[in-house]
Amino acid sequence: MLDPSLIGLLGFCFMLFMVFIGVPVFVSMLVAAFAGFALLYGGDLTMVFTQFTNAPFNLGANYNFAVFPMFMILGALAGETGIAQGAFTAVKAFLGRITGGLLYSVIGANAIFGACSGSSIAGNITFGKLAMPELEKAGYNRKYSLGCIAASGALSTLIPPSMGIIMFCLIAPSPIMFNGESVTLSVGSALVGGIGPGLLTMLALMLTVYIIGKVKKGSMPKAEGPKLPAIVKLKSLLYLLPIIVLFGLIIGGTMLGWFTATVAGAIGAVAVVVYSLIKRVPIKKILFNIWDAALMEASIFPIVIGGQMFGRFIADTKLADVISNAIVNIHAPPFVIFLIVMAFYVFMGCVADVVSVIIITVPVIFPLLCNLGFSPYVIIICLCFMTELDGLTPPIGMNVFATANALRINAMEVFSGIIPFFITENIMVLLIAIFPQIVTTIPKLIGLSGFH
Repeated sequence: MLDPSLIGLLGFCFMLFMVFIGVPVFVSMLVAAFAGFALLYGGDLTMVFTQFTNAPFNLGANYNFAVFPMFMILGALAGETGIAQGAFTAVKAFLGRITGGLLYSVIGANAIFGACSGSSIAGNITFGKLAMPELEKAGYNRKYSLGCIAASGALSTLIPPSMGIIMFCLIAPSPIMFNGESVTLSVGSALVGGIGPGLLTMLALMLTVYIIGKVKKGSMPKAEGPKLPAIVKLKSLLYLLPIIVLFGLIIGGTMLGWFTATVAGAIGAVAVVVYSLIKRVPIKKILFNIWDAALMEASIFPIVIGGQMFGRFIADTKLADVISNAIVNIHAPPFVIFLIVMAFYVFMGCVADVVSVIIITVPVIFPLLCNLGFSPYVIIICLCFMTELDGLTPPIGMNVFATANALRINAMEVFSGIIPFFITENIMVLLIAIFPQIVTTIPKLIGLSGFH
């Protein structure tokens, strides 16, 4: 009889092998889990079939997963109703006349739009169409403009409500041990933990634009046009009212305990549908977005089921515990392990999409890093950020392709301008790991539990 942890390691390698040769991710995880359970139970297929009948049914009956299509509807219709345009207009009113101001406006508007969309790809598509014509007309360097649009979409993964953070909390093993205490993950707490990193990353991306402007002379033209009166700038803030209302409804209601994150997604979706009707968005377009959200959920859910089954298999083998103990015994510094994990995530981003990376890696990586002393909520933010950066790496790079498709251009144009922003966002992940206060300060200030 093989050691359970060895069975887990073989199962993980077998799953990765199938992914690399082109087998669909959910099939790879289900096959690896089935074979692994068979080995783990000594060939007792009755136990295996029990796992494969009960678990998928329980997952399908779990209404928490309804949060995904709700936020998909929210993000899609937020773009259709002009909310993104309002955010861009408001930020541009204050920053537009600064050298590089249009790119600062793209970054700031992405952060604001993220407060109601939860999807980086929605930001990539919306601001690609919205900002790129203005950037080209103003004479901004095309390469860096495309890179900025694609990279700043990552802010939606940090600024709540983030679909990536929600998915992570639903998939990650909970409760998890941290500093000798059992911590039960809270979606609401994790979402609030993303606010600090999101705002700091926004400033870091703006700093990157400033540095590019200084190093690459002529890439950032001086702003032209009349100077806006203070009263006009203040009036532009009214464009942010729909976002403030949606953010307050979703996050405020969750934090105050009025409803769960899943219910908040449904309330937000209903609110944005009502707002769409008020803004006279055609019924046909609203129905199309709802249908599209359902199709996206249908494509994601098999991966979720496969990931949950594979996660159960890995948990039963105690593979993460064995790896953690082995690392402790060789006295490798925790931060060195974190760097290895970052490199692994960059590699995974080259061969798999964001959702698949989250589901494949969470069962092993999350408990491993928590066992090494990293705060669960800090790891959630770091890993979600890293998976978002996977959307910027070739050849898959979903965020890059979303931007390219929206603008009907070759994706290589976008990849060529990503590099400085990609470096900045990787540095931000390191800073979050080194200084966990970036994540924990705001939740501590408002008295949320689970933050140490």
